[in-house]
Amino acid sequence: MKKIIYDIIRYDFVREIKKIYDVEDLSEIHNQWIEAKSYDILDNPLEDQKTVYHEKFYNEVKEKTNFYSIYHSFVKDIVFPLFNEDVLYQKIPTFRVHQPNNLAVGEFHRDKNYSHSRHEVNFYLPLTKAWETNTIWSESEYDKKDFQPMEADVGEVIMWNGALLTHGNKINDTGKSRVSVDFRILPLSVYDKEINNVSSSNKTAMNIGGYWENLEKIYAK
Repeated sequence: MKKIIYDIIRYDFVREIKKIYDVEDLSEIHNQWIEAKSYDILDNPLEDQKTVYHEKFYNEVKEKTNFYSIYHSFVKDIVFPLFNEDVLYQKIPTFRVHQPNNLAVGEFHRDKNYSHSRHEVNFYLPLTKAWETNTIWSESEYDKKDFQPMEADVGEVIMWNGALLTHGNKINDTGKSRVSVDFRILPLSVYDKEINNVSSSNKTAMNIGGYWENLEKIYAK
């Protein structure tokens, strides 16, 4: 795992997400958002991305915010230089809200067990303080099972191997919501154009133009 510090003024993801929910503090989204809803434990991997929080984000992020403009700049400026080759990036990053007294992700897992390539590189971008039981817990090496919290503050992004390391959430007893986005990078050299997989959450084809996008699209903007 590698923790990278970035400029929160230049890449102000938090400001853009606040526009959607009209809240002062994203860690209090479960209290401050007028349409907030409490859920039973979200322990079904087929349902954990179907909350009112996710619906609001995916329906309004393009129209009401500059989130994608910031995301594209972030990938181009911060992420791309970390690789010594051409890469693909996740076209639509995954949005997460880990409410108090909930899990927010179905089970401990490796991403490769859910249609993802073992060659993918994960980026975890908390938009609130992520610590103790409101963050992701991951093993440090393959099958080591020494689970520890991936702690980070706003302004830090964690680069790690979610494809091969078992990881998941615990019941959040911090009293604060963890709001975050995560996305994946795939070296173009290992991209298989004949791949027939689809993402497990929304059945998006795992190909260029579907789940993946080429960095040339960013440079063309």
